[in-house]
Amino acid sequence: MKYISRTLIVGLLVITACSTTSQPSGIPTPQPTATEVKVFPTASSTNDSIMWEDLQVTMDRLEVTDEYVTEFGSTRIPPAGNKFLWVHVRLKNTGQTEMDVPISEHFSILYAAIELKPSYGYHAEYRDYTSLVPVIFPDQELDGWLRFDIPIAAELRELRFVFIPESNQVGASYNSPNYPYAENRQTYVWNCAP
Repeated sequence: MKYISRTLIVGLLVITACSTTSQPSGIPTPQPTATEVKVFPTASSTNDSIMWEDLQVTMDRLEVTDEYVTEFGSTRIPPAGNKFLWVHVRLKNTGQTEMDVPISEHFSILYAAIELKPSYGYHAEYRDYTSLVPVIFPDQELDGWLRFDIPIAAELRELRFVFIPESNQVGASYNSPNYPYAENRQTYVWNCAP
């Protein structure tokens, strides 16, 4: 009888030990969460205009250069491993009241998994976007060029030009290509391929 009792006790201990989990009971196991990926609207083509409120914005020309001459006559070359991308932007106020001109940081280039912000660069032959007046009046048109430093390997067909006019987290640094701060905000995209 003692032998049967000991066997039963040992058997119960073995069964109990095998059935316990590494997670203490009563503590819920965290469930994985899905990460939402920002889906951009269908990209516009070069020369297509978009309307944001009463502001018509057009990306109409692109140019890639290995160097450029500044307004002071000096030649600039890109940082190692890069080339310059110049994007010409036209603005037109189609409304009845004046509007603020969007600052250059509201524009970006998307390439692979990175977002590129405009860089300072006064080209001798181009009006720099940052030199535009801060206000655009009804029926007024303005235009300027944005300069981006892009990788040498980047081809125009791989690039997207993006305008997010109402972001409250616009900055001059790289951000996620999924643009989490663009949620519930108008986002405008152009293909860079001709």
